Amino acid sequence: MFYEDKVVSFPALMMRLGVLDQDAGVRLIGEADGKKVYAFVTRFGPKYTVMTYSFGKRGAPGRRIRTQELGSLGEVETALKALVKGRLQAWVY
Repeated sequence: MFYEDKVVSFPALMMRLGVLDQDAGVRLIGEADGKKVYAFVTRFGPKYTVMTYSFGKRGAPGRRIRTQELGSLGEVETALKALVKGRLQAWVY
């Protein structure tokens, strides 16, 4: 069964990322180099991975632009705030 929960604020997103299970993740829409991108955040133990993808055809993820491995929730927050311009569009799955 697939489950998604929309998150509408950065404080709520950071709280959810702090307790993220290893089989869960976050999908959000952001902007890089003036273009719309998807970012996916996963966690394995104490490390977080943020993968950024271009928007492909019909809104599907396109090619991978960047992968970052981050060691703290603060680093993740900084990386995501650099991607999100304006209103947060994020979903926890």
